[in-house]
Amino acid sequence: MDKIKGNRATLTLAAFSIIMILGMAFIYFWEPNDGVPVVGVVRGNVGVIHVQGVMEDAEKAKLLLDAVQEAMNDDTVKTVVLEIDSPGGSAYLVEQVYLDLLELKKTKPLVALAATALSGGYYIAVSADHIFTLPTAMVGNVGVIGVGPGFVVPSEFTLETGPRKVTGFSPALFPFNISKSLDRFVSAVQLGRGSKLRLSMMELKMGSVWLGTEAVNIGVADEIGSYTAALDYAAQQAGLDSYKVVDLNERVSEGEGGVSSEYPTINQLNEANPPPALYYLYLPNQIYMQNGEEIPEIELEVNVTVSENVGQVVVDVSHGNHVSPYVMDALAAELAKRGVYLGYGYTWETVEKALDYAVCLVVVAPTQHYSFDQYEAIQRFMQKGNMVVLFSDASAEFLSTTQMQGPMNSLSDHWGLHFGKGYLYNMMDYYGFYRNVKVNQFEPSWLTEGLTQLIFYTCTNLSPTDSDAAYTSWGTYNSVSEQTEVYAPVALLDKGNTTVVAFGDITWLMEPWIRSGDNYQLALNLVDEIVRLKSEG
Repeated sequence: MDKIKGNRATLTLAAFSIIMILGMAFIYFWEPNDGVPVVGVVRGNVGVIHVQGVMEDAEKAKLLLDAVQEAMNDDTVKTVVLEIDSPGGSAYLVEQVYLDLLELKKTKPLVALAATALSGGYYIAVSADHIFTLPTAMVGNVGVIGVGPGFVVPSEFTLETGPRKVTGFSPALFPFNISKSLDRFVSAVQLGRGSKLRLSMMELKMGSVWLGTEAVNIGVADEIGSYTAALDYAAQQAGLDSYKVVDLNERVSEGEGGVSSEYPTINQLNEANPPPALYYLYLPNQIYMQNGEEIPEIELEVNVTVSENVGQVVVDVSHGNHVSPYVMDALAAELAKRGVYLGYGYTWETVEKALDYAVCLVVVAPTQHYSFDQYEAIQRFMQKGNMVVLFSDASAEFLSTTQMQGPMNSLSDHWGLHFGKGYLYNMMDYYGFYRNVKVNQFEPSWLTEGLTQLIFYTCTNLSPTDSDAAYTSWGTYNSVSEQTEVYAPVALLDKGNTTVVAFGDITWLMEPWIRSGDNYQLALNLVDEIVRLKSEG
C-alpha cells in the first residue's frame, strides 16, 4: 500500500511539474494582442512613426498628426520610435507635429532615429527623449527660410480694408519675423537637449549640418545606433521584456504616403504656400538659388533724354544690368526736386553720347564686362569733374553666382576699387536678421556727413584701400572667406578730377529699406553732390 501511495505521490509531483513547465512555456511564448501584461513578463507594442520627405502638403502632413494621435490613444502602444528621414518643411506643419509629440511624450517614452534630420526634421527630432543617429546621417541645419510678402500695386476694382490685408506683413519688418521663428526653433533645441548640448546658441543659429558622429560629439544627438537599437532602447524605457513593432503610419494612412520625397523648388513652395511664408527646411543650394535658373535680364524701354541745358544722371543698362526704374526711384525723386533728371541708356552708344551732357554716371550690377575703350570713355567723362557711382550687390536679384563681381570689377579695378565675393553677415549685431549688417564707422567726407548708422542688406564689401568711407560693426564675417573683420561696403575715391563712389549694396536705396537707419541721409548726401556738380558745370 505504501508503495502504491509513493507512486501516486511521484505521479502527482510529475504531473504538477509538467503543468508548471507548460504554463511557463505558455507565458513565455504567448504574444498578447490586447497588451495586457502577464505576471513576470511585460509585453507590449512599440509604435513607429516614419517622418519622411518634405513636409509641404497639409493633407499629407496630417497623416503624421493622425499617427501621433493613434499612438496616444492606443493603450497597447507603450512607447514610440520616430524614424526621421526629412529635411523639414513648412514652419506651421513642423510646429504642429512637434507640439503634438510633446503631448505624446508626457505619457509614453519617445525615441528618435535620425537618418536625415535637417531643419524641420531636426526640430521634430528634439521632441524625443533620446536621439539615435546613423554615423553618416545629416543632422542639424537649425534655421528658417522666409519668402517675403512683396508689394501690392493697388487696383480700383479689387479693394482691401487695410495696407497689410493682402501682404500680411510689412516688407521692412518681415526679417524680424524670421528671427523670431529662429528663436523659437533654438528654444525647442534647448528644451529638448538641455545640458547635453555642447554648442552655444550662436553656433546653433549658423545653420550648420553635422554628420551623425559629429552630432553625437557636440550633444545634438545622443548616440550612434541602428533602427533595431532604437526599438530596443524604446522598449527598455517602457519596461517591456518583449514587444511587437506597430507601423502607425500604415494604420492611419491605409498605404498612402505621408509626405513628398522630392525637393520642391522655390516656385513650387510659393504656389503651395503663397508668400509671406516661413519654412524650417533645408534646401540644396542649386534649388534655393533661384531654382537653378539664370535670372532673366530686365528689358528697359527707357532711353536717355539728352539735353545741353539740364544736368543729367545717366544709368547704364547696356551691360546686362539687373536694375529697373523702381530700384532707382527714391534717388530719381530727390534729384527731380532739384531739377536734375535721371535717365537710362540701354545701348552703349546711347550712354556714351549722353556722357557729353551728364554730370553723373550710375552703374548697377552689370553682368557683362566693360572693355578698355569703354573705361577710357568713362575716364574722359570724369576728367571733366564729373562723378561715377557704382552699385554692386551680393543678392540673387541682381547677380548670379556664375557672374559674381567680375563684370563690375572689370570697370572698378581701374580705380583700385575691387568688390569682393560672397556677402557680409553678423550673427550678433544685425538688423532684423543676420544678413542685414550695420555700418556704423565713418571716415569724414561729404558722403558720410551726418551719418551715425547705415543698414545694408545682403551686401558685399570692397577690398581695403585708402578710399574706404564706411565700415561694418565688429564681428562681421564674409560668407566666402569666413573671416571676421571690419569690412568696408562703401568707398569714396575723391582725388583730383576722379570721383568714384562705390556701394556693396543697392537694396539700401530702395523703399522701404531706405528708411532704415540713416540710409535716406546717405542718399541725400549723394544727391547734394550731384546737384553741386550740375551747378558748377
